[in-house]
Amino acid sequence: GNLGQGTATTPSFSNYAENSEVCLVFMNSYSGEGGDRSLLYDDEQDAMVTSVASNCNNTVVIVNTAGPRVLDAWIENENVTAVLYSGLLGQESGNAITDVLYGDVNPSAKVTHTIAKKATDYPAQICLTEVCEFSEGVYIDYRYFDSKNTTVRFPFGHGLSYTAFSYDKVDATATNQTALSSKYPTGALFPGGQADLWDEVVSVKTKVQNTGAIEGSEVAQLYVTFPAEAAQPTRVLRGFEKVNVAPGQSGDVTFSLRRRDLSYWDTTAQQWAVAKGTYTFSVGASSRDIRGTAQITV
Repeated sequence: GNLGQGTATTPSFSNYAENSEVCLVFMNSYSGEGGDRSLLYDDEQDAMVTSVASNCNNTVVIVNTAGPRVLDAWIENENVTAVLYSGLLGQESGNAITDVLYGDVNPSAKVTHTIAKKATDYPAQICLTEVCEFSEGVYIDYRYFDSKNTTVRFPFGHGLSYTAFSYDKVDATATNQTALSSKYPTGALFPGGQADLWDEVVSVKTKVQNTGAIEGSEVAQLYVTFPAEAAQPTRVLRGFEKVNVAPGQSGDVTFSLRRRDLSYWDTTAQQWAVAKGTYTFSVGASSRDIRGTAQITV
């Protein structure tokens, strides 16, 4: 193709973008085996997006990456009309991306990590020594951002659809109060922990309604807030369920929680412990898009 005023390594992207109805820009983040990623952004790729968007008022960015990638260099550019996170590519990625972009498939995926506004917002920084100390403990990803009340670009669990969903009231029922009456499990020890850690103890239910015009799937997410004595993050993910719903219809969503889901690790006793107090169950479309809550006191 004609590179205009560019070279083989630095093409003039604006020449391609001019007079185009839509421009697709594919970008990635460097990653590989045997080492940690060193950057959460790429100045040259960000400049490429900006160059295209400055000459094309319908720029769609497709992000192929193994993990978080900071997007704030161009995300608020009015000519960037959509961003598709496609993850690591595979044999059918081209067909899958095309199906979503052309509306043949209604997307329903959710991001499995937080997209921060700045690379320095992430708690874990690059380790330059042979021995690395990961001091964040359980405050990883959304748990850390919630604890610091940090404003993020896209929260953990975020994902859009070509339709829209509403959530009904959330109900929580203790299905086995006896199992929750003891602080520590009492069952026989098996690989994976004591047997009663896997007893169902709480059922959380809601309904998801498709309020849009086309069929779609929603991934409802359940987050648990522990009583204060457990000293746990603000909310922790304890379940997710995908429900496919026709326009104007509702689908039932049920989360079955086990004793292990309501336990925290007691470092003194070296056992999984159930805290006394009130547990809050929050259901929503992402870690920061909570649509309803219910509580149970243990």
